[in-house]
Amino acid sequence: MSNSSRIEQATRQHVGAVLTSKMITELVKVSFPEFAGGVYPSDAAWRRGEDGQLVCRGKVAYGDAILEYLADNSFKVLGDAEIVRMPRKRVAKTVAATPRKRAVKPTPEGVGNSDYADLARQIMGRHTPPEVPAAQVVATPEPSLKKSKLKKKAKAKKQAA
Repeated sequence: MSNSSRIEQATRQHVGAVLTSKMITELVKVSFPEFAGGVYPSDAAWRRGEDGQLVCRGKVAYGDAILEYLADNSFKVLGDAEIVRMPRKRVAKTVAATPRKRAVKPTPEGVGNSDYADLARQIMGRHTPPEVPAAQVVATPEPSLKKSKLKKKAKAKKQAA
């Protein structure tokens, strides 16, 4: 549950009231006694613009406009019709891929299931695993990486001097 939704649920009985930050915090703590996090009323408070519309107070809105910012430490609780919801990003749910059904290979004519299994074992027995090199192969670092480290060291020496 977000900060603004906790504040909204806690202040629904006080629509139109002017509350301080401490009062809002107490209302949230009474409504959600098990919640131990912080309550930030200023994140859910927007101010009125010159045209009378609610606008977020900073560059980024941190929550829904549940409160109207009147002055320092003074917030008016907005009614349901006045609340401005932040636009939420809608993420398309990915549909789980349906597993493909394996095509069943028909058994050769005249060969029973046990004979087919024996034939498969014979074929698999002829399979040889790939060769593993005797010595460990160690990848050498790319020369471009060495050059960049040398450049960084030279730059650090110049700045230190």
